[in-house]
Amino acid sequence: MPSPVHDSPALPAGTSQKERARLRPWHRHIVWDATVWLLFLVIPLVQLLLGPFAWWQRLLGIAGIMGFVAVYIWAFSTPDSGAARAGAPPPDPSARALVGELVVMTLFTVLALPALGWWTAYFFPFFCSLILFSTTLRQGIPIVITSVVLLVAVSLRWNTHPQSRWLVLGAALSGLTIIIARVTVELQERRTSAERELALVSQREAVGRDVHDILGHSLTVLTLKAEVARRLIEHDPDAASRELDEVITLARGALADVRSTVTRLRSPDLASQVEATRTALSAAQIDVGLTGSAQAIPERQRALLAWALREATTNIVRHAQATSVSVHLAPGLLQVSDDGVGLSGSRPGNGLEGLRSRMEHEGGSLTMTSPFSRPGAPPDAVDGACPDRSGGGTRLEVRLP
Repeated sequence: MPSPVHDSPALPAGTSQKERARLRPWHRHIVWDATVWLLFLVIPLVQLLLGPFAWWQRLLGIAGIMGFVAVYIWAFSTPDSGAARAGAPPPDPSARALVGELVVMTLFTVLALPALGWWTAYFFPFFCSLILFSTTLRQGIPIVITSVVLLVAVSLRWNTHPQSRWLVLGAALSGLTIIIARVTVELQERRTSAERELALVSQREAVGRDVHDILGHSLTVLTLKAEVARRLIEHDPDAASRELDEVITLARGALADVRSTVTRLRSPDLASQVEATRTALSAAQIDVGLTGSAQAIPERQRALLAWALREATTNIVRHAQATSVSVHLAPGLLQVSDDGVGLSGSRPGNGLEGLRSRMEHEGGSLTMTSPFSRPGAPPDAVDGACPDRSGGGTRLEVRLP
């Protein structure tokens, strides 16, 4: 399991989320899924290094490629937009910011133009990617399709080299491929959202049926018993008293059934809780690393691990002041580690104590480790408590039989 990166000091309690984002190391903002494709620019870079160019062309070309790479990574990895550009539909980013990024990337492309010529078409897919993952589909697709048509038309009109014509055509078609990828991401997001909505509706309907069955039957019997007791209260007080005792017993049973139904409604699903944890921590500007799958957890363990993950998420968002969290799921095991301020000698709250009781009742255990162990420093693990010293982060570990 990956461990938290302890490369920055704990932030003060009053530090805002945006300030925390600015203070994080640069590599925590990089959207690697997008920037890994920059490896394709190694091809024109090698051509510049080995080709027969004048020194000034070689220098401008290398500066253009390296500057383009830097601006592209920066554009994709800014804290306000990196999460959206990693996959989820963007939250309507500023058009001015996007235009500024595209203009700077264009300037670096122009620097490489004297040496690379038509080979600067290698940069075209990256422009398409930035546009599509920074705008909505309705905005991005027309822009990219228009750019593809213009690039092909310009190449057919002025490009006289057959080899570079095929290069330009391939770069243009890659823009269409990126459109397909962006549409796929959008459809997946909508499908996931629809599935969650359907699951919620199904759960509400099931609970509604349960409540109707429980209260419908119980209230009918209670009404009949109360009417009988009312008729008997003057003629046979003892019989009326017995009827009222039965009313009380039935009412308590109905109340217990309703509580059981509500508890089932509130019991979190592990897969849903994993997504809720990811969403909550991302909203708090906390990086999340997840290993393991909720589907690999036995059914009987999922509810308890979901409760534990919910409690850990709540504590991290409210108290930890963390910038990075690692979650590891395996059959019978949940580990949640953060690089926050640690427990600093404080005692666990009621939520953790209640969670521990539930785990022990099921034959499991809950362990808090703070400060969290780092290489060369043995952990100080205490069952439910923590050493009286500050810093180092925290690990919550739940084990079930």
